Amino acid sequence: MGTLLAVAGGTIAVPVNAVAVDRDDHVLYWNKVLVDSFQELEDSEATPGAVARAGAMMNIAVYDAVNSIESIGNRYLIKPTSAAGYHNSLEVAIDHAAYGVLREALPRLDFSDEFDAAREQARPTTAEEFAVGKDLGEKTSRAITFLRDRDASSINTPYHIGDQPGDWRPTSPGVPPLTPNWGRVKPFGIDYGAQYRPPLPPALTGAEYAAELNEVKEYGGADTSTTSRTADQTEIAHFWANDLDGTYKAPGHLYALTNDIVENRMPNSDSYETAKLYALMSIALADAGIAAWDAKYLTEVDLWRPETAIQLADTDGNPATVGDPDWEPLSPDIDGNRFSPPFPAYVSGHAAYAGAWAGIMERYTGSDTFEYALDATTVDPHADGVVRTFDSFSQMARENAESRIYLGVHFRSDAEQGLVLGDRVAAHVFAHALG
Repeated sequence: MGTLLAVAGGTIAVPVNAVAVDRDDHVLYWNKVLVDSFQELEDSEATPGAVARAGAMMNIAVYDAVNSIESIGNRYLIKPTSAAGYHNSLEVAIDHAAYGVLREALPRLDFSDEFDAAREQARPTTAEEFAVGKDLGEKTSRAITFLRDRDASSINTPYHIGDQPGDWRPTSPGVPPLTPNWGRVKPFGIDYGAQYRPPLPPALTGAEYAAELNEVKEYGGADTSTTSRTADQTEIAHFWANDLDGTYKAPGHLYALTNDIVENRMPNSDSYETAKLYALMSIALADAGIAAWDAKYLTEVDLWRPETAIQLADTDGNPATVGDPDWEPLSPDIDGNRFSPPFPAYVSGHAAYAGAWAGIMERYTGSDTFEYALDATTVDPHADGVVRTFDSFSQMARENAESRIYLGVHFRSDAEQGLVLGDRVAAHVFAHALG
């Protein structure tokens, strides 16, 4: 299972690390499969929005299936009464709901081995119980995939790249703007992408913008001889990055952290409890991405990245900024070249996802702080083996947001307003999405 194998039809097998179904919780199992699958995605499949969308679709289908057997909240789409009380059908329903969605949402990946492993470790069922669970899972997976087929996620309207001071433009030759229409995607929980649109970023000619540019110039550069960044801040930058193919991607890292919390900090939880947690969390992450991309591309300011801003600072009309045409961000790609993500800076997607995640986790568990410190890991290749310790959800979210300053790819307002945006989305989703 740990080896990537080519199979017929151009699909690849997911090298899942979650073959054992922990505590008989198939919700946790499939979210481990989901995180492993994120590491296999490439190119357009691996965009933050697409990753978060797939996760929300899967967890909504699972939630509706679980909620149909035992009511744990309002339905998201459907709640067939014929399955009520069929508790022995629970695992079958979860497996078919998750598998049905992933086959459609991530068609290049082959999940058949993971499905077989889940079924082999499910509790025995009668023919009737199996049929009820299978029918229920297939119904909920079809319902969400049918709905999201019409969610505007495939819009490809061309993006016009500006050339005025402050306008975002590509930082890597030949790399086009990534998902410029994602802010138009139909949200899962909030009403529309611009519902919690943040204020515009600081004006280029003002003191606040100059302070933010000079901060990232000082702390986010690749040249260690000129930066004030500490070793710990460098570690933070790489720990949260997950920008590259082969990593979790930004939303996937938060899924991985949730999996660890559920497995190790919620020992008495069951599939009914975890189904609702994952549904709320995944809806908030998906909507935070949509809201962040609305702010990035669909407002009157599509803000340039620090890389461009610092290199062209002599053109911004601000006497407190000085251009440095040789400045590069710390952020490296897998070959060691420097890059900035190919979309506008404001707001930070990492920060918005982190704010939404922390907002749901705090509201769901009833506390921001942990009873004892949490050790967290990453799969970013530039932070291999790094373990960081946290005392609260908000601490994790803030460090995630600020990591982008140390990486040299965001200004402070990108991070701060991203956190605010994410939390506002989380508050809406928690209050309204599932009851």
